[in-house]
Amino acid sequence: MVAVWIIVFLAVVQGILEWLPVSSEGQLVLILNWLNESENALAITLFLHIGTLMAIIIRFRKDLGVLLGVKRREKESEESKAPEVETVNDEKESGEKGQSKEEQKALWKFLLLGTLFTGIIGVPLYFLVKYVLQEGDLLTFANGAITGGDIITMLVGIFLVGTGIFIFISKRRVSARSLLQMKTWEMIVVGLVQGLAIIPGVSRSGSTVSTMLLEGIQEEESLRLSFLLSIPAVIGANILTFIIDLAKGEMSFTGIPIYGMFLAIFIAAIVGYLTIDMFLRFAKKVNFGWFCVALGALALVITIIVIILRATTVI
Repeated sequence: MVAVWIIVFLAVVQGILEWLPVSSEGQLVLILNWLNESENALAITLFLHIGTLMAIIIRFRKDLGVLLGVKRREKESEESKAPEVETVNDEKESGEKGQSKEEQKALWKFLLLGTLFTGIIGVPLYFLVKYVLQEGDLLTFANGAITGGDIITMLVGIFLVGTGIFIFISKRRVSARSLLQMKTWEMIVVGLVQGLAIIPGVSRSGSTVSTMLLEGIQEEESLRLSFLLSIPAVIGANILTFIIDLAKGEMSFTGIPIYGMFLAIFIAAIVGYLTIDMFLRFAKKVNFGWFCVALGALALVITIIVIILRATTVI
């Protein structure tokens, strides 16, 4: 049984770290492993993302309005109510409507392609992480000196270091393009990279934003697109977890009280919404590549020390 205070603490951490390119999932898995609560860690981290997903939907509601055509339709509705008068801005308004429609099409294309290729990479990796790394008995060897949790922690450390290096490289690129200038293959690459983020330690926002920066997309635009692309990914990952649970006849959150689950979603959503703008501005000013490398290296060193001490005890 996972204590409620642990879930609440993790919800606060998720609400803060989601906006930073440091892999909130990786941090949560590390915390759960260090608290000896590694069972179903992947499912818990995915579940906590529902809270920050709600914050993203509220924060980027205008972009979702453009995606659904709501913004444009509201404008047309207001114009239909106005009296018929001659204007000198007909061409300008026509151009704005055309640009809005082009943006809507481009956004739909980006989200559909990105989500499709996220699934192509992410679904197989999900099963790999969940059943081979997290629950696989094959990773408990050396007479118990090295466990599956140790392997996962070391992998998180390695991928955090890799994420940091990727961020370093992308920060050197001068970016000036927009969504409308993205090529189809560039959208596909972003989706593939997001699929890799199912691996704890790979920052979803860090990897997708860095990829778009390397493709020459503006940083502000990259952040916006990255968080919009996370919406179908988070929903899909939780639906997949639910379907697997139904097939197994056992829920991933059996060890968590129902009220604790809803409380965690609420806290992650509130903390996430209150901190999103502040931390997004902070993330643009600070190179978090150093943080990822340092934390990843720390996780590796600590795990190796624990393994050595455990091996000495076993022997």
